[in-house]
Amino acid sequence: MATVSAAAARAAVSTAGALGVTCADPVVLADGANVIVHLRPSPVVAKVAASTPAVRADVAAWLKRELDMAIFLTGAGAPVMAPSREVPATVHHGGGHVMSFWTYLEPSGTGSPDEATIGSMLRDLHAVLRTCPVPPPVLTPLADIPAFLARPRTVLSAADVSLLAGIYSRLTEDLLTEDLLTEDPTTGTDPVQALHGDAGAGNLMAAGGQWVWHDFEDTCSGPVAWDLAATTTSPRFDRSRILAAYGDSVDAAQLRTCERLRRLHLTIWYALYAERLPECRQRAADLLASWQAT
Repeated sequence: MATVSAAAARAAVSTAGALGVTCADPVVLADGANVIVHLRPSPVVAKVAASTPAVRADVAAWLKRELDMAIFLTGAGAPVMAPSREVPATVHHGGGHVMSFWTYLEPSGTGSPDEATIGSMLRDLHAVLRTCPVPPPVLTPLADIPAFLARPRTVLSAADVSLLAGIYSRLTEDLLTEDLLTEDPTTGTDPVQALHGDAGAGNLMAAGGQWVWHDFEDTCSGPVAWDLAATTTSPRFDRSRILAAYGDSVDAAQLRTCERLRRLHLTIWYALYAERLPECRQRAADLLASWQAT
């Protein structure tokens, strides 16, 4: 509903204004899990929780982890969108909304990165993330799936809920039996590490002559396959080229399981978007149908 987007934008302008940020011409850049608002003419972008409260009980905790991770990565020199310097880098509340504020980056292009860029940039990001002093909790985004399926108000039928719940149970059991939490004795490496959490191509933007990572709200710890699956599962990209550019070894069984879990995660999120965004309803129906046909 447009009213959600408009209310979020008003809350962002009011909250930012109380913090000294001038905004005469707010522009909504995106509306989905969050409403993203450029507080023009200030170089500040507000990220206001919109759909996320429906499946995440403590939205502020997710936004705080994102800020903390962005601060760490910025300090480490990684190419990431940084929290705004105009306001305190913490979670803010206003007008019944929860939000954070980020540095506005002027896009230098509208196209998607290619497979070589995605794979190599994810490899480099993972290298920095392995040095994270306080890794985030393990695979927190997966909890969105049972949280959505337990909601009383949903576009899914009871049969659909039962189908998806069964698939979720089997896939998570598969992931746990793939030695997710067991150190590799041949390399001495931990099978889990800090991750972006939602490393799809849409979270790489061209700005200032380089590609920049953003949207670390889903940051978590887990196998690198979870981040890779955000793009290797997409029909828009050549899976083999992404893996070749990534270069590092990836557990093939984990990757297959993570790809299916990624698609299931996307299915429930589009079902959630469809409740208030009509333009998402066909994509939601197509995703659901893909499971019904299996």
